[in-house]
Amino acid sequence: MSIKIIKPGMFATIQDLGRNGYRSVGIGPGGAMDFFAASIANFLVGNDAKCPVIEMHFPAAEILFEEDALVSITGGDFDGYADDEPVGSWKPFLIKKNKSLWFKKPVHGVRIYLSIHGGIASGNWLNSFSTHTKVKAGGHKGRPLLKGDIIPFDSTGSLMPIESFPALAGMIGPVYQPANIFRCIAGPEWNLVNHESQAKFSLLPFSITNQSDRMGYRLKGRGLALQEPVQLVSSPVDSGTIQLLPNGQLIVLMADHQTTGGYPRIANVIGADLPKLAQSPIHSELKFKLIGVESAEEFLFLLYQTLESIKDICKNYYDAYRHQL
Repeated sequence: MSIKIIKPGMFATIQDLGRNGYRSVGIGPGGAMDFFAASIANFLVGNDAKCPVIEMHFPAAEILFEEDALVSITGGDFDGYADDEPVGSWKPFLIKKNKSLWFKKPVHGVRIYLSIHGGIASGNWLNSFSTHTKVKAGGHKGRPLLKGDIIPFDSTGSLMPIESFPALAGMIGPVYQPANIFRCIAGPEWNLVNHESQAKFSLLPFSITNQSDRMGYRLKGRGLALQEPVQLVSSPVDSGTIQLLPNGQLIVLMADHQTTGGYPRIANVIGADLPKLAQSPIHSELKFKLIGVESAEEFLFLLYQTLESIKDICKNYYDAYRHQL
């Protein structure tokens, strides 16, 4: 059983939840930019959260299904169709053999995730299926998907969605709202920022420039400054780390970030807000709100609690369906 890429779209790659445990040798975790959406895509079709998915941007790939498959699409909304039939997001649906999945226009968000029941076959490198384009490993041949690529999937065909699948919108929506406010904790070099710039950071908006990618979002706003010039030793960074560049602008590191950096780490977007940051479009404005570490931990706990609740809802649904067979 397999899918075939009819049109490659823009930088469609196979991703999972990341490659952990190798930062000490300079290999970052990578993985899905929106880990929340990628996890739920898998839950919706009865997979484990760590199964590989296809991450797509607009214009998205057109994909031919060479066998029946149970699939789901999460993340943004690209107005998807199976041939001429519209398909929704955040729910499972059956796509029939020889039908093509394609996407008409971006409605909201900038990334979507396609999961297939049983899992998408891809290369495992250092305990992850995520595509690492710099070393050309993981995913499908270590690169974005191209026209003509054939990607197997392992589906038993035993799971068939029915119209009564539970609605999850009420649990998912709050994760992405408010869309333009991002909570942060102060970074190790926050106190090196002068008082005027500290106030600017929390009060003024910043916009995401077109010099942004999976490695990081470059922002444009009123320039910030340190109290005095400093030379820093390269230090560990993570997804959400906000660095102050020499030109006074900011960069927020994302999934494919480097493992260390020498620019001042003035703040860090909390883990609970990384999914909605991953869905923020180029030129959108965002504001930062500083909170304490304990609050950040609480919000992340609540996010994972939501994931666990959705996982249980999907599992219970499929367990009940199996009992009917």
